[in-house]
Amino acid sequence: MPDQFTADINDLYIIGRMDLPTLGITYGQVNNAVAATADSEQAAFEVTAGGPPSQITTLWQGLRNDLQDLLGHSAENLFSAGQTVIHIAEAYEQTDTESGKAILKASWVDGTPPGTTGREHVPVEQPPAIRLTR
Repeated sequence: MPDQFTADINDLYIIGRMDLPTLGITYGQVNNAVAATADSEQAAFEVTAGGPPSQITTLWQGLRNDLQDLLGHSAENLFSAGQTVIHIAEAYEQTDTESGKAILKASWVDGTPPGTTGREHVPVEQPPAIRLTR
């Protein structure tokens, strides 16, 4: 039974340390890419070069801002969920037997525990700054 319990803790650590932060970083990067479109929108929506903006400008800005904020808030929530899962795993680990703790610690000694798939890893890059419009 302790081995199964330890495996469950290990799965929580994989989700909290690897999967959710990786998703958060991806959403944060896309949030930044969408935000960067504001830098070139004036020229993109001019009716004529140097002329007034197109009627679609305001619609686009609202849509872009909504998408940017959705991606940014999603990234923040993914990071927060990852920290919550880690907290839960640590609470379980504290109540586990000493042998369970030793098995879990040995699983993470090289940074990639059993149960990971393909490209799962602890992200080494820092999360991007999230850019919100409101």
